[in-house]
Amino acid sequence: MSRKVLEGLYKSEKAKILGTLPKTRKSLSSLLSSPTIELNNGEESIVNTSELEIVSHLLPTTLNDQLMLPLLFQKKKSQYHLLGSKLEQWIVEKILDLTTSSPFLLETFLPRPSYFVYHYKRVQTKIPTLVFLTFQV
Repeated sequence: MSRKVLEGLYKSEKAKILGTLPKTRKSLSSLLSSPTIELNNGEESIVNTSELEIVSHLLPTTLNDQLMLPLLFQKKKSQYHLLGSKLEQWIVEKILDLTTSSPFLLETFLPRPSYFVYHYKRVQTKIPTLVFLTFQV
């Protein structure tokens, strides 16, 4: 195949992947009142309210405005990196039962730098409408 054809295929596939990712992230409190996420392609992704309840039960109510969802994982080779703040990392580790620390002590919280596929799958199984996956090229 020619280089132009390959570049065209690459751009087309990249646009498909980017189109299915969230345009913006919303706070947990915002999603509790309106459980939809706008995607880059203009469509809306509906968030399951039972998954929002799972997350809200893990987090003190005072932090609902600070937790930004959906959770974005980026796959790099065999590792999955969570894109986001320490609070998002804390939520993932809480879902995985890997931490007993308080979310109010995030200064001392040391999250894992990356996760393995089984970690990602456990989070994705528990809250599938709140987890998106992207790839590093």
